[in-house]
Amino acid sequence: MTALTARLLTRLQVEDFLYHEAELLDRWALDEWLALCTGDCRYIVGPTGKADAAELSPETSLFLIADNRFRLEQRVIRMKKPTAHAEYPHSRTRHLYSNVRVLEDDGETLQVAVNFSTYRSAKHIIQNYFGSIRYTLKASGKGEARTFKIDTKRITLDLDSLVPHGKVTIFL
Repeated sequence: MTALTARLLTRLQVEDFLYHEAELLDRWALDEWLALCTGDCRYIVGPTGKADAAELSPETSLFLIADNRFRLEQRVIRMKKPTAHAEYPHSRTRHLYSNVRVLEDDGETLQVAVNFSTYRSAKHIIQNYFGSIRYTLKASGKGEARTFKIDTKRITLDLDSLVPHGKVTIFL
């Protein structure tokens, strides 16, 4: 397999993986979505209205979400309950990914950049969250049998603020 063929195969596999992730989120298959994540994963949504949001750290700045695996599991449990008023009944979402680029691939870990737009419809209101996502994916297997797990999903919103959204109640 040539280097170009291997890079193309990897990008197609990553795209298929990300489109599968989007489908699970849109179907509210949150347990299946969580199974796509590593045991020590991170799910991070940076602050809005900051030009350097992609470079900020949740250790030194206030982030909208900075979950480790345990907190992510707890968020999934809460979001599935009828008492999660902001998301019950579940809003309808559509996750759209584009401009998928594999930035680095050392065979075990991939750095992936994606542009996204997520639409949310609930209670007769439509909201649009958009921006970029940087994934760190852990790979296993080789060639056509290669699979991935999400180690880090870092979302940078291209919104000046969350007004009129007010909050992020869905997984982006």
